[in-house]
Amino acid sequence: MIDPQLEKAGWYLRDHSKVKIEIPVDGYDAEPWNGVSDYCLYRENGEVLAVVEAKKTSTDVRLAEAQLTYYVTEIEKHQSFRPFGFLANGLEIHFADVGIAHKREVFGFFTREDLENLLYIRQNAKPLSSIEISNEIVDRSYQHEAIRRVGEAFANGKRKALIVMATGTGKTRTTMGLIDVFMRSNQARRILFVADRDALVEQAKDDGFEKFIPNEPCTRLHSWDDPNARTQRLYAVTLQTLSNIFEQFSPAFFDLIVFDEVHRSIYNKFNEVLEYFDARQVGLTATPADYINRDTFLAFDCTDGKPTYLYTYQQAIDDKWLVDYNLYSARTKFQRQGIHGVDLTEEERNALIEKGLDPDDINYEGTELEREVSNRDTLRKQWEEIMEVCKKDSSGQLPGKTIVFAITQQHALRLQAAFDEMYPQFPNLTKVITHKSEYRGTLVDAFKKKDFPRIAISVDMLDTGIDVPEVVNLVFMKPVQSPIKLQQMIGRGTRVQAACRNLALLPNFEKKDFLIIDFWENNFSRDAKEVVDQSTPVLVTIFNTRLKLLETYLKDQKDPNCKTVIADLREQIQQIPTDSFTIRKHMPEIEEAWTDAFWEYLIPSKIEFLKLKVAPHLRLVPGVDVAAATFISKVERLKLLKRTGKEASGTIQ
Repeated sequence: MIDPQLEKAGWYLRDHSKVKIEIPVDGYDAEPWNGVSDYCLYRENGEVLAVVEAKKTSTDVRLAEAQLTYYVTEIEKHQSFRPFGFLANGLEIHFADVGIAHKREVFGFFTREDLENLLYIRQNAKPLSSIEISNEIVDRSYQHEAIRRVGEAFANGKRKALIVMATGTGKTRTTMGLIDVFMRSNQARRILFVADRDALVEQAKDDGFEKFIPNEPCTRLHSWDDPNARTQRLYAVTLQTLSNIFEQFSPAFFDLIVFDEVHRSIYNKFNEVLEYFDARQVGLTATPADYINRDTFLAFDCTDGKPTYLYTYQQAIDDKWLVDYNLYSARTKFQRQGIHGVDLTEEERNALIEKGLDPDDINYEGTELEREVSNRDTLRKQWEEIMEVCKKDSSGQLPGKTIVFAITQQHALRLQAAFDEMYPQFPNLTKVITHKSEYRGTLVDAFKKKDFPRIAISVDMLDTGIDVPEVVNLVFMKPVQSPIKLQQMIGRGTRVQAACRNLALLPNFEKKDFLIIDFWENNFSRDAKEVVDQSTPVLVTIFNTRLKLLETYLKDQKDPNCKTVIADLREQIQQIPTDSFTIRKHMPEIEEAWTDAFWEYLIPSKIEFLKLKVAPHLRLVPGVDVAAATFISKVERLKLLKRTGKEASGTIQ
C-alpha cells in the first residue's frame, strides 16, 4: 500500500535517481534495528531529501519514531543537511522534521518539489517576530497585535490559529499584513486564500494581493487546468472550487492557507480540505466569539474555546474604528410567530447541509408569508415610515445610502413597484440588486460609487461581503434566524466617516452612527428608540425662514418686500410633487395653500398652518441642488437678521 502512495507523489520506484529501497545507513549501530532504511527519497544531486520508515498495517507507526530519528541523524553526517522523515504503515503517514518540529500526521507523501521547498524554508527562515510589520499595509495597533499573536502561536509550535475581528475592522488588510510578514521571513513561499463567496475572493486578489503585495505573482484559481495553478506565489479560491480540485495538489503544496469565513459555509467540504493540506492555517471570522461553535475552535486548535486573537465590535466602537447603531422598531411590523428557522435538531441541520442548503436560511418563495409581506397597502405604509424616519443626506431631502433586506425576489420587486408608484418624482432612488438582477455588478458599483441609487433592495446578495462606508440606514424587512448572519448584516453599516468618499451623502456631512429600521422584531439585543433625530431638509429650512420673515410683515402686507416673500413661498409650494402618493393622501388638508384666496390676507394661524402642515412635504421635492439651496438658505437667514435688526456678520462670514 505504501508503494502506490509514494508513486502518487511522483516517487516512482523504478526511477532510482529518485527512490531507493533498503539502503544501509553507514556508521549506524545496528542494534536493536538492522540499520537499513526502507526507502530513501533523493534530490537531483543525489542527497537524501527524506527517509521513509515503513511498518506493517497492524503496527503503530509512532513506535518507529526513535528509529527514524537515528536514521536521519546519521545520514546528516554525510551530506549538507538533515533529511526529512516519514513514518508509514499503509493506513497512516506521519511527517517528521527531526529537531525542528513535532511529527504530525499528513494526508500523503510530499513531492520532491514540496520537500525542496520545505528545505529552503528550514535553511532560510527567520523568526516571524523579527520581521517589522508593514505600516503601509496595516496601520492600526489591534491589527499589529493580531499578526503578533499568530506569530507567537506558531513560534510555540502550533500550526493553526483563529482570528476573530468585527466586520469592518480590516480583516483583508490584516490578512495581507500577515502574509507579507510570512513571505519576508521566508516562512511561506506559496500561500492560499480561501473564502466561501466570489466577492471575498475577488476582494482578496484585487484589493489585497495586487494592492499590498504587488511584486509577487498571484492568481485566482478557477480549475486545476488553469495554467497558473502551479506557478504562482499567491492564490485565491472559493471553497466551492477548492473542494473540487484540492486532491490535485499535493498535501504540502501550500505553506500557509488563510480561511476567510469558510467555516460558515453550507458546503460540507471544509473539514476535508482542512485536514488534507499540511500547511499552517489561519482562520478569519467576523462572527462574535459567543456564536462560534466548538467545532470551529477545535478545527483551529483553540482547545480552550478562545481564539488566538479577538477584537470585538464594542472594542472597535470604543476605539473609534467603527460606529454604533441606533435601533428603530417600526410601527408597521410583522409578528415572528410560526417562523422557526433555528429550531432544528442537529441531525436535521446536518441533513440540510449535506443537500447544500443553509439551515439558517428559509426559502419564502411562494409562501403565505411572502404574499402577506407583499401586500400593496402594507408596503405603502412601510415606505412612508422608512422615508419619514431614515437618516437623510446632507441636504436633509433624500435618504442617505440605505440597504433594504427583503424576503424574496418577488417581495423585492413589489417593494420597488410600490416605491415607484408612491414617489414618481424619484425615479432613480431605489434599485433591486439581487443575484437574479441583470447587470448586478454594474448596479452594485453604482450603489458603491455614485449618488444614485440611494436605496438598494436586496435578497441575500448585500447581506455580507459588500463595503459601502456611506451606508447610514439598514432596513430589515425580513426575519433573520441566525444570530451570526444578523451580526454580518449589521456590519454593512458600521464603517466610519473617515472611510467615506462622498460626505454629501451623510447627515450634516458626518457619520456618527447609523440607523437600523426593524420590521420583524429581530434580536438586536438592545432597546429600540422611539424617536429618531433627523436634520431638517434644506428646503424646509428655507421655507420656515421665509415664514419668520413673513411674520414681520403681517402689519404691513402691502409692502413690496412682503409680496416678494409671498411669491417665494408660493413658488416653493408649487414644487411639491402633487402626484406623489404621500401628497395625494394629505392633499385634502393642505390644498388651500395652493389657492389665491389663502394668500389674500395672512394671519398668524395661517403662518402656523404653513409651518406645521405644508413645510414638511417639501422634503419630497426632487432634484434639489444642495449647494444652491444651501446658499439660498444663508441669504434668507441674512434677510431675516437684517429685517429684525440682529447682528448679521456671523451669517455673512
